[in-house]
Amino acid sequence: MIVLDTSVISALSEIGRLDLLSEILNRLGTNAIIPHTVEKEIIFQEAIALLKKNGGWIEVEKVKDYKKYLLNLHDGESGVIALAKTHGWIAALDDLDARKIARKENVKITGTLGIVKMGYERCPIKDKQELQLIINELKNVGFFMTPDIQERILDTEKLKIKFS
Repeated sequence: MIVLDTSVISALSEIGRLDLLSEILNRLGTNAIIPHTVEKEIIFQEAIALLKKNGGWIEVEKVKDYKKYLLNLHDGESGVIALAKTHGWIAALDDLDARKIARKENVKITGTLGIVKMGYERCPIKDKQELQLIINELKNVGFFMTPDIQERILDTEKLKIKFS
């Protein structure tokens, strides 16, 4: 299970690629979940429609124990870390402070770019040209990435997966 923060949902919504998230998670054999604290932050109608209670594929779970992270983080990030820690799931966070706290809490993390990278490795993103296009789209909507991170994503190779 991957616990999504608002930033991941918003970034992919802004570039019209939320469907890619579903394809990637499907290839990974996992599902998406958000804490109720993230649900309150979602502003994109297409993302709201994807919540399981609206017939979609993203589950929502009430999270406890998230308030201890509120000194340094927003509600959504706090909820993501608390939910991922409680269940041993992966937290999808982009905020540097949230990632630092997640690491201190021994929570496995990824982010929007990590998910995009997995999408390239596992084929929903068909080639380097499409990967570069997605990176450019993210940058065009203000998504921050350092040149070395961009280079690392673009240096990713396809996984050789045999389907039975």
